Amino acid sequence: MKKLVPLMLAFLMTLVLVTGGGCSSQTEKKSPTPPPEKLTVNVAALRGPTALSMVKMMESKPALGEGVTATYQILETPDLLTSKLVSKEVDIAALPTNMAASLYNKGVPYQLAAMSSWGVMYAVSNGETVNRWADLKGKTVYVVGKGATPDIVFRFLLSKNGLNPDTDVKLDYTLDQVQAAQSLIAGRIKLAVLPEPWVTQALKGSNTCKVTLDLQEEWKKVVGKDVALAQTCLVVKKDLAAKHPNVVAAFLSAYKDSIDWANQNPSAAGQLAEKLGVGMKAPVAEAAIPRCNLRYEDAQTSKPAVEAFLKVLYDFAPQSIGGKMPDNDFYYKE
Repeated sequence: MKKLVPLMLAFLMTLVLVTGGGCSSQTEKKSPTPPPEKLTVNVAALRGPTALSMVKMMESKPALGEGVTATYQILETPDLLTSKLVSKEVDIAALPTNMAASLYNKGVPYQLAAMSSWGVMYAVSNGETVNRWADLKGKTVYVVGKGATPDIVFRFLLSKNGLNPDTDVKLDYTLDQVQAAQSLIAGRIKLAVLPEPWVTQALKGSNTCKVTLDLQEEWKKVVGKDVALAQTCLVVKKDLAAKHPNVVAAFLSAYKDSIDWANQNPSAAGQLAEKLGVGMKAPVAEAAIPRCNLRYEDAQTSKPAVEAFLKVLYDFAPQSIGGKMPDNDFYYKE
């Protein structure tokens, strides 16, 4: 018995060493969980109605995934935003649809990911009765920016309603949108084609100013009742979409929520617009939101409307969309 005790102790010691050694080996082989990849998504929106779609996101900064940080900025001019897109400093941007098409056709690697605004253009009068297009014959209409989107759309609609834009109506391009709104309020001019928020500013500035033609509704009468005026979109950098589709999907979901929230809460959205420097006071933004026609629609669903819009611009001024219709790869597919 005395001889068995040392043997048993030796056996137990060996068992402990072997078992412990096995655990140690397994522990060494088990790799630690790697930290999530750090990713910064730079988001930009053009100052004005375009940025209204994003004010909720700019304020709340919704989560886009573990390790993902988003930065938001509002840029003052199309030229500044174009510069940042060309240099690829921005990953996601809200901008005019024709601007997106033009950049794409010039090889700048961004795709249209969603539509956000379906037109913000109106004919406003002060002291001039316009109940139908024929009432514009012989009149002077002030239009902001010769060759710009409001001008092309207005000329297109004039021609589709039996008026020659070169001879039947005098189009005056001498005033910018601020001057045109102020001149309407003061009664110095009687008719102007304006985008929001200057439509609202004119209406608030004079009780004799009124909207005479909703160009969005007139567009549907000509192009098709189910084909809205696809004026403003969201683009995403191709590289981001290819490498991080989940991040893009999370952003698009939050973007849709942001648009829905602005429509449902125009007063709060107006306050955020003023706070964030969108370019309009809270009461103006609140009143303008219903006329900004904010509505989310993904790229594939909105493709027919976008193509119809770009085709009109192309026919009138090919350079306004980069000289050609964009191909199918322009439209992001989730």
